[in-house]
Amino acid sequence: MMRLKIAGGHVSNAQLRGVAKIARLYADGIADITTRMTYQIHWLTIENMPAVMDELEQIGLGVKKGMFGACGDICRNIVSSPLTNIEREQVIDPTSFFIEANQFFSSTPEYADLPRKFKVAIVGHRAGAQCEINDLSFYGVQRSDGSTGYGVMIGGGLSTEPHIAQDLGVFVKPEEGMKVMEALIRIYRDHGYRKSRKHARVKFLVADWGAAKYLEETERVLGYSLEKAESIPQNVKGYEDHYGIHPQMQDGLSYIGVPVIGGRVTSDQWDAIADIAQEYGDGTVRLTVMQSFYIPNVKTENAPAAVARLDAIGLPVEVSAVRSGMVACTGIQYCNLAVAETKNRAMDVVNWLDVNMKFSEAEHLRVNLNGCPNSCGQHWIADIGFQGAIKKVDGVQKEFFDVFLGGQLGSDARFNRRVKKIPAEEVPMAVKKLSEAYSAQKQGDESFADWVARHSDEELEVLF
Repeated sequence: MMRLKIAGGHVSNAQLRGVAKIARLYADGIADITTRMTYQIHWLTIENMPAVMDELEQIGLGVKKGMFGACGDICRNIVSSPLTNIEREQVIDPTSFFIEANQFFSSTPEYADLPRKFKVAIVGHRAGAQCEINDLSFYGVQRSDGSTGYGVMIGGGLSTEPHIAQDLGVFVKPEEGMKVMEALIRIYRDHGYRKSRKHARVKFLVADWGAAKYLEETERVLGYSLEKAESIPQNVKGYEDHYGIHPQMQDGLSYIGVPVIGGRVTSDQWDAIADIAQEYGDGTVRLTVMQSFYIPNVKTENAPAAVARLDAIGLPVEVSAVRSGMVACTGIQYCNLAVAETKNRAMDVVNWLDVNMKFSEAEHLRVNLNGCPNSCGQHWIADIGFQGAIKKVDGVQKEFFDVFLGGQLGSDARFNRRVKKIPAEEVPMAVKKLSEAYSAQKQGDESFADWVARHSDEELEVLF
């Protein structure tokens, strides 16, 4: 398996075609979109790796370009808003920041052996990415005097023991960004726990120290105190993709949001996407943390034609809330840690629900499938999360899923809670029954998470 490093998920046309070529010639014809806005390619062989690396160099994604560290105890692929520079909510352009940071922390040996993996988001506004679950996030803010910079959150993460990031309550000027980021990561490098890999993420250090001490140590490294934030953003919605045709901040241009079930896209589809992006947009594509993608900079009058072309290759944009909200980890098909099938099951679940269920209460019903407890499929933040398990039934081991309900991101972020275990074949019906119960019982514009919060586990368990 190989993951690539693509800052902010911005993919050029040559890279789209290059990744499609690599997956077709050297893998199994699939290049999955990950929850870190990059590609994951499976079924590569050692003997083909020199050729693969040569192909990556030709499209600017090779190690000679400094693109190390999509795996390992290093700063992983830096995510941002896929709508950077085309959404009106943006208060600062983070592009140069996340490109420089991705390059620096990929190629600087001093940060190549962190206690554990380190995940970073750099976004132009607070709701532009999943700041709550990243190890470190810089989010754009505008002060009362009109000046712009970044707020900082630290200590988020999922896996088997999830933590919500804490806001440091500071204002970082744009010109300070790299210096502050390096100091924050240096503190983790030098003080993070190394005795146990299960207890090595920065979230554990932040939980033990507290945000105030982490900031104090960071300022000691910097040699000065950071400016205090005027306020902490309130009433922030959790990150969501937006599918279909939407206007950009640039007059006459639109972007097209394209949902992908579990991020699974074939080589032939990537080639076709490259053609569509080149013909109707500027040739580029933006990958998202919900395992989907955007085609930006499409002339608004041409967007329907581009949508028709996407529909023809099996990627419709006008879809159900379940289809648009489905995220799935790699699963047992490729991952040695997984105990349950996820991506193919996600497709089966969505196809069954599209025929058997109507749901119009939200843009997305977030359903996340995870093949094991490590939460690569982010089941902790889903409306309905499924964690793979094995249970012996009549002497035979069978796939089951633990069901987690009521997660959400934003300023009222919370993780969902486990309610019960069900056989794998009951997953579609569980989603149907829970969504129907929510639709029937919700009060006003109550979110799924708030509906879950006012019910006990026992009350929820009998619903499905």
